[in-house]
Formats: sequence, structure tokens, C-alpha cells
Amino acid sequence: MCKITPQDNNPADLLTMTDYPLVLIALRRMGRAFLLTVLLSLLTQPVVALTNQVALFTGFNPGTNTGMDMLNASLATAGIPGYLGRVFAYTERQEAFDWIQQTGDLATLVLIGHSWGGNSALQLAGEFLKPVGVDVDLTIQIDSISNPFTGANDVLPTNVDVGINYYQPTGIFDLHGEDNVQGATNINVEALFNDTSITHTSIDNDPRLHALIGQNILDNLNPVSADFDFDGDIDGADFLVWQRAPSVGSLSDWQTQYGVRAGSSSTPVLAVPAPSSLVLLCVATHLLLLSRRHTCFRELHE
Repeated sequence: MCKITPQDNNPADLLTMTDYPLVLIALRRMGRAFLLTVLLSLLTQPVVALTNQVALFTGFNPGTNTGMDMLNASLATAGIPGYLGRVFAYTERQEAFDWIQQTGDLATLVLIGHSWGGNSALQLAGEFLKPVGVDVDLTIQIDSISNPFTGANDVLPTNVDVGINYYQPTGIFDLHGEDNVQGATNINVEALFNDTSITHTSIDNDPRLHALIGQNILDNLNPVSADFDFDGDIDGADFLVWQRAPSVGSLSDWQTQYGVRAGSSSTPVLAVPAPSSLVLLCVATHLLLLSRRHTCFRELHE
């Protein structure tokens, strides 16, 4: 047999034995309704997927060369999660800057350019994004040609984490790109593919290079946090968000990071429940206590 011991400052303990069962039923019904409301609120939270954004710049005459459009289409099917790509003319640095600024919840930022577009990619990084504190995760120059109107073409801006410069050596009647960009990895594509037929006007159309660039981006993606609801920890609420919209991230990331505070090391710690989780926990605990008291009440009268 159990005993009911009144607790100080607990209004429920001031109820009479006659009134308690009726109040208990009312509270339990209110609890279930409230729990349902909380769950519905949780399930209707807006879901935002992180994007891996790629801005591509064409060369001097984009109308006759569709290499960057082809590359953009190739990257869209390369298995890059949350891929968001857009092609700009080499003169559209401001438009590219505005597009990047308008995109929220960015995971990885990549800038790619061919010929004068390669120069534009560096200028966008160093002269537009750097002053506003935006870092670039990866730049890829494809036979980049210095534009006399927009500045240096051979130095990686300091706000760029990784730079790759693909070039083809000079021919007698062919343009050739910058072969030594300071701070970047410089790669001779003719030697890489053992193909001396590659020219300045064909290098950006090469499907072999497109596949390689796709892998470059995959290799340089920022680790994605499984904090899908952006509340500072990885817990069950994040799983519910993923269940509704798997595009927010990977289930394996959630499984690996479960119990870890967002932005901390990978060692699990005691996670702080999200506000919604706290509400659910409090309601469940309250109903459990009420049920136990009801059981005790029945035992006293048996």
C-alpha cells in the first residue's frame, strides 16, 4: 500500500479525496490535448535545408561557348547535397555577389570561372565578399585569363580556403591561362589527361574535367551539422525535422552526432533538450505523476 503525503506549495495536494478523481481526469484530458498541441506545433516548424552554393563565370564570349552551362548541369547531378548553382557572365560580379548574399543557411560556397571568368571568380572573392566578412570555401579557375580591367589573376585572396587552378600550356595560335596562381594548386590539364589536343576554348567543355570538378567540390564540402532545428544541440527533435524533410541532411550524421552540442567536438555530451522537448518532457512527467497518485488513491479505498 502506498501513502499520499501532501507537499508544501502544491495546490493539487489541497484537493479533497472526493474532488481529486474528477480533477485528475480533467488534468489528464488537458494534458493530452496540450501534448497533442505541442506535437503539432513541433511538426509544423519550418524546415530549412542547408545549401552548397556554386557561382560559375563564363569567359569573354559566353554566347558561343556553353562550357559553364554544361558544367552547372553536370554538378547538379554529381551527388552534391543541397546543390544550388548559377551561371553568370564574367562582367556580372555584382549580380553574383547579390545572389550569394540573398541565400541563407549556406553550408559551402564555391566560385568557378573560365578564361576572364576565372579572374572574375577571384575578384568576387577578394573585392566583394572579403570586405563583408564572407569566406569562400573553394575557387576553381579554368585556364584563367587576366582581365586588364579587374586586377590580379595570379594570387588567391586570403578569404579563400582552397584554390585549384586548371590550365593548359600555350600553343602557337591559342590562348593559355595563368599557370601559377599563388596559394592555389596549379594543375596542367594536358598532362593530367595525357591529351595535348586540349585548347583554351575546349577545356571548359571537357566532361573529364567536369567530373573532376564535381569530385573537388565533394572533397571540400564543409561538415554539415545534424542540428537540423538550429537550437544548439543534436537530439530527438532534429530527427523529427529530418523525418519530415530528409533533404536537410544525412541521417547518418544525426546518428553520429546525437548527444553533441552543435559546433562542439564529436564526443557526445549531455545534450540540453530543445524548448519543445522540455515541454514534452514536463507534460509526460506531470501525467505520470498524476497517474501514480490516482493508483495510490484507488489502493487506499480497496
